[in-house]
Amino acid sequence: MIKTAVILVGGLGLRLRPLTNTIPKPLLRFGSDTILEIIVNNLSKNHFNKIILAARYRSEKFKKEIKKLEKKFPKITFDLSVEKKPLGTCGPLKLLEKKLPEFFLVLNGDIITNVKFKKAEKMFLSSKSPLLIFSKEIKQPFDFGQLIVKKNKIVNILEKPIFKNEIVAGIYYFKKSLIKEIPRNKYYGMDDLIKMLLRKKTKIDRHLIEDFWLDVGDMNYFERNRFKD
Repeated sequence: MIKTAVILVGGLGLRLRPLTNTIPKPLLRFGSDTILEIIVNNLSKNHFNKIILAARYRSEKFKKEIKKLEKKFPKITFDLSVEKKPLGTCGPLKLLEKKLPEFFLVLNGDIITNVKFKKAEKMFLSSKSPLLIFSKEIKQPFDFGQLIVKKNKIVNILEKPIFKNEIVAGIYYFKKSLIKEIPRNKYYGMDDLIKMLLRKKTKIDRHLIEDFWLDVGDMNYFERNRFKD
């Protein structure tokens, strides 16, 4: 059973300025709790017992936050890793190479979800893939009528259709062997890692999230949802 999770909390939160001028994005309040507390609560429900925060921006605030989290979640061990320079969404894992077990979970610090990990974990542990990407289907309304055209002739019109796109959900299962592919002390994103694996024709698994999922890193989504139950 996978019980270790790394939460990426080092971003500047530029899309949420001025709210993040002094407070890191994961420590913003979302309803009665912080975003980080909500993430940790779901991990606790899914039996994770070790959580590492990969921080940079305002990292001193996470030291204080960990003390609060240890009291609220006594069954979880917390650790803090601080990068000296921006390393992207994948680079911070290189700093944790000696601390991580063979299999672990990685999450962005601005994703709120009640996803249950059991099904995805079972798939991942039985697979030969070093990486499993969680995905989510997003529905996006289109504000214009869409023309269906064949040979310069209009054959139909769809009034304000809704487009569906499957996107990367900011949650990943990793095999530790994959860390050797991450360059040391260099900015390196998850997209860089995924593209590299695709070039090598490495198998990458995917788990489509059917549970609630919300990216609160954007001001529109954040303000629209922060006071909802």
